[in-house]
Formats: sequence, C-alpha cells, structure tokens
Amino acid sequence: MRRVIITCLTLCLTVAAFAQYIPAFPNKEKRDPGTEYWGRRNAFRHLEISLTAGTTGIGLDIAVPLCRFMQFRAGYDHMPQFKKSFDINLAGGGQAARQYNNQGYRVRTPFDKIEQYVYDQTGMDLDDHIVMKGKMTMHNLKLLLDIYPLKYNKHWHLTAGVYWGPEEFVYAENTQESLKTLNLMASYNQQYNQAGPDDAIKGYGELALYPGDYAHDIIQGLTVHRTGDPYLTEPTEQRKVSVSIRSNAVKPYFSIGYTGRLLRYRDDWKVSAELGALIWGGSPSQRMHDGMDLSRDVKNIPGGFGDLVGVIDFLKAYPVLNVRFAKTLF
Repeated sequence: MRRVIITCLTLCLTVAAFAQYIPAFPNKEKRDPGTEYWGRRNAFRHLEISLTAGTTGIGLDIAVPLCRFMQFRAGYDHMPQFKKSFDINLAGGGQAARQYNNQGYRVRTPFDKIEQYVYDQTGMDLDDHIVMKGKMTMHNLKLLLDIYPLKYNKHWHLTAGVYWGPEEFVYAENTQESLKTLNLMASYNQQYNQAGPDDAIKGYGELALYPGDYAHDIIQGLTVHRTGDPYLTEPTEQRKVSVSIRSNAVKPYFSIGYTGRLLRYRDDWKVSAELGALIWGGSPSQRMHDGMDLSRDVKNIPGGFGDLVGVIDFLKAYPVLNVRFAKTLF
C-alpha cells in the first residue's frame, strides 16, 4: 500500500507541475468549443467525461456545470486486485512455535514434540506457520461537487462529496498450499482431545494459530483472557482462516486539486491532480474469522502481518491521490 501511495503522489505532482505551465486562457482566435464550459447560464448545458487513476483505483467520471464556479461529478472507481502474502505463526501447548534466545538461536518448544509426533503418525512435515494471501476488494460509486472559488482562475478547485461501496475493502485467506498444515492441525487436535490422561500426547498440548497477544482483558463466557496472554485461535470447520478489513459503506470525501489543459490550445481536453481523503470514521475493523478485531483486541502481531494491521490502524482516513484526464463532449 505504501508503494502505491508513493507512486500515485509522484504521478500527481508531475501532472500538477505539467498543467501549471499551460496558460488558463489562450488567444481568443485559438479557443476551442470547450472554452464556454464556464459561461453564463451554463447549468447542465455541457457534459464532460473523464478517466481517473490513483489510490482509489481506476475509474470513469461524468461531470456537468451547475454555475460559473461549480460542477457536479458522478463516477465509479474500481481497485485492481493486486495481492500480498504474509504469515500467521502456529503455537503448540500455548507457546509460540518459533522462539529464540538472546543470541538469536532458535530454542526448543512444545511444538517440536508435536511436529515429531505428527511426522511419526503421518510421514508428513508440519509447518510452523500458514501463508495468507490478501487482496484489495475496494470499489465505489462517487457523487462530488467541484468548487472553483477564484473568479478568474479555473485551475485550483475544492471538492467535497461521498464515496459509497461495500464495507469490506481488504480480504485475506489462507492459501491452498497451507491446507496441508491446517488439515494436519485438525487431525492432531482430534487425537489430542480423544486421548486418555496417561497418553504421551496429552503432555504436548494442542495446536493453534498464534497471531499475537491480547491487548486488554477479554471475557468469553467462563473464559477470561488477561492482557498479554497469547491469542490462540483455530480454523473454521471448513479449514479456513480469514481476515476481513472493513470501514463504513458511505465515506465523506474532501480534496484540493489543480486543473490545466492537456493540449496547449484545446480547452476541451483537461488534466487534473487531486489530493484528498476518504473519511473512514475512525480506524477500520480488522476481524479474524472467529470475530476477534486485530486492531482493537490484539497486540504484538509479528512480521508483515503486523505491519499491515499497524498501517490500517494508524490511518483514520484513507489518503486519496488521483489523476483525471477529461474531455468536454459538448
């Protein structure tokens, strides 16, 4: 996500710099039909269509003027589904599968005994983590007002409006390759629960997923989890582990932008750059398949998974960096 934002920011700044050197109004004899877009009594008499690209995805807009300093814009944005992988560690006997001493060497844990037991029973190696693959699922309809506050300058503008789309905008699920680990986990836990008190397996403990630690005291029925206790969870009956990141379906939007000509002597071709934000209304929820909210209830999440959760939790609004290429049709 950071790379996408940096790339879009660079593109927007380049477009703004390019548009800045294009004069606002060329010589009258060289004007094209689009010049009258901001003329008197022009409400709904012109139509502009545009392509957009940026941190909200790739989109299509249509716009009509409402008066000499305001236009209404409606459109749709869709984010391409690029994917990112990260790991969730396992725990054996309530302890992290991977542990290291002060010198950085890995130390033995109950997971090592479980791993050996599983190998003896099945002939298969048990991984100490599963791999998750996340993807953006963002797409929105948008209704916007572009306001040009300067009477003789149709470059700088303020935009306000709303984006509306599904609440879920990121979804992650275990990969097919991790099904082997999840199946071995389920099989081992079934044997553990059915074993007698004198069986050796009872001394190894159960297998579980270990995303992080509880961030505060949590009471679940008769079970009390204290702050700092390991948050342990198991996959669903369908051997599925998932994370769903959600925000409000309706999101207010505010931005500042700069518009210039795309072609030197053509008022009907424009290019714009916008910098703004979608207001989430607080940090989005980041829920595991068991309902636990990672952003509010869990801490000490390691690796790339923890980085993703931390970035989403930090952003109280979604940064928007967009470039728009527009053509006035009439």
